[in-house]
Amino acid sequence: MQLYNEPVAVTGHSQSGAPKVLTWRGRTLHVRSVREVWQVPGEVRLYRVGIAVDGDRHGIAEIAEDPSGWRLRHLWL
Repeated sequence: MQLYNEPVAVTGHSQSGAPKVLTWRGRTLHVRSVREVWQVPGEVRLYRVGIAVDGDRHGIAEIAEDPSGWRLRHLWL
């Protein structure tokens, strides 16, 4: 497993605050489901989400919401 920890652009949010669409390295990742959300007090909030990439590939992304913005931490395709 590789730690990317790179900035990611987020477009739209669900009612719970989870992102709907991510843009990373020129690729669009569509959030299909939120699998887990967790936060240690005083730390960033982490989301593990099911994604669709390029319309036909599916995977899982782990993204962090911190004061500086969103970051893609891990990606499994």
